[in-house]
Amino acid sequence: MSGPRKLGGGPSGAPRASPHQVLRGRTLRTNLTLLREPACPLPCTPDRTTLPDVKALLVWPRFPRSYWGQEYTLAIIGKGAVIPPLGLLTVAALLPKHWQLRLCDLNVSELDDDDLAWADLVMISGMQVQRASFHEVIARARAAGKRVVAGGPYVTTSPEEVPDVDHLVIGEAEDVLPELARALEVGDGAPRRLEASGRPDVSRTPTPRFDLLRIDRYDSISVQFSRGCPFNCEFCDIIEIFGRVPRTKSPDQLIAELDAVKATGFSGPVFLVDDNFIGNKVAAKKMLRRLAVWSEAHDFPFDFFTEASVNLADDDVLIQGLVAAGFSAVFLGIETPSREALLETQKRQNTHLDLGAAVEKLVAAGLEVMAGFIVGFDADDETIFERQHEFISRSPISMAMLGLLTALPSTQLWRRLAAEGRLLHQGEGDAAYHPNFVTRLPAATLVAGYGKLLAALYEPRAFFRRALRTLELQRDLPAPKYRRPLGFSVAAVARSLWRQGVRGSYRREYWAFLARALRTAPRRIPHAMALAIHAEHFIRYTFEDVLPRLAAAPPARAPLAVEPLVQIRRREPKTAMTPSAPERAALGSGS
Repeated sequence: MSGPRKLGGGPSGAPRASPHQVLRGRTLRTNLTLLREPACPLPCTPDRTTLPDVKALLVWPRFPRSYWGQEYTLAIIGKGAVIPPLGLLTVAALLPKHWQLRLCDLNVSELDDDDLAWADLVMISGMQVQRASFHEVIARARAAGKRVVAGGPYVTTSPEEVPDVDHLVIGEAEDVLPELARALEVGDGAPRRLEASGRPDVSRTPTPRFDLLRIDRYDSISVQFSRGCPFNCEFCDIIEIFGRVPRTKSPDQLIAELDAVKATGFSGPVFLVDDNFIGNKVAAKKMLRRLAVWSEAHDFPFDFFTEASVNLADDDVLIQGLVAAGFSAVFLGIETPSREALLETQKRQNTHLDLGAAVEKLVAAGLEVMAGFIVGFDADDETIFERQHEFISRSPISMAMLGLLTALPSTQLWRRLAAEGRLLHQGEGDAAYHPNFVTRLPAATLVAGYGKLLAALYEPRAFFRRALRTLELQRDLPAPKYRRPLGFSVAAVARSLWRQGVRGSYRREYWAFLARALRTAPRRIPHAMALAIHAEHFIRYTFEDVLPRLAAAPPARAPLAVEPLVQIRRREPKTAMTPSAPERAALGSGS
């Protein structure tokens, strides 16, 4: 799934983004074995060899502007970032309780020299798209003479790119961090590289340290119920990092995490950053029943949203459970209307149902659909741009995340393209950019067609037309049970009316949309206002950032040294689409 993409996002995240996914919002791997490489040979560790009273600074690098980041919208609603780094908050909960901890999220604050001077240890996590900021932080920490521990999705899939740290954590962090912490405290030669040999039991994962956050700087808070996805999409790195057998927390665990979030005073959207929330349907239904009771008892303090596979539309019990628990939106990995491309990329689950009808069913039930789309598959020809435009334009998906196919390190797609000699470079981690491999369509044709498609989809009238379709499908539904705090809503609406309705370049389309929403779905006006505010980012980012970047020549790059990268990654996924018998037993089925 090309979702918002997460120690990384897993505890992900991603927010894919996620947009998603978190440390992307997705985490690491588990049951870690220590690979005893020589103790770090770098000369810039602290003078003392033991750290009995450790002061650890946890740093989340800055994201570049992206569709997932919602930067233009955040300016209207007065927030600094969409979601916090759930992975690092989970890492904080795994560290010894007597350690002193500080969290620095560079998306909402700066890294002060005073923070570095205070710290004995700097712990950093991130995704590939954060790579530039990731290395800047490491350089500052090294210059300050600090010991550095690095982990997360970027380190897990590309450890060879991070040579200048004391310790690398490869995979999920639960089982390795306690041992690393003990080694640092007693000075017994903590290994440089610590790697998971298995996957952790997430039912033992502690509640993340939400108390470390500047909670008012985030639009949404992220929690996680499960890790992993049972499907086998060729381009996806989630199954490489977290596996194809979803592992779930208990319902009581998730409720405890929500209680912890509520204790901070936060009220707003909560993103379940699961790679595929319905990967284990039996567990998901059990959790939703428990969550519905909790939400009712607490007067629906949160507005939930998550990521799921499109086959959610086939399960009425799941749909009803999501709505009853307080979910209002779901992100789907639709990818493409091309059956040939779906089969090529091993996304067969999307070929078994009518994608358009599935989206409309979910929206009509009360779940707004956000979705990921991709162009650039080998099966794509020059007709794909019109086919994508036709599908998206007639769908009630205002927030359609459209990207060029990107080969991410460690994926099946990466390995196939490497074997075919088609990889060009590592990529930016941003799908709204030039491709990082030799495409079947000429690159110039692909990039030009992609740019025209983006312009057509995010022309203001087109965005608002899709948004209005969502409102029309939901006009007879009861009003949502969750309400934003009044002060927040008044301030956000006032800024929107001024910035979009008075000064905005698309003010006519803005007012026309609100007027039609008032006539068509008067009970959905708060939702209409939220969609209008989201339009600010999708329209401005497309026309002010993405299209000029696509028009410019891509930067020159050194040839990619593929073979060493390929040798590092030997965790091959199952090639069959159908899970094994143990996997099927774990996943369950039915109601």
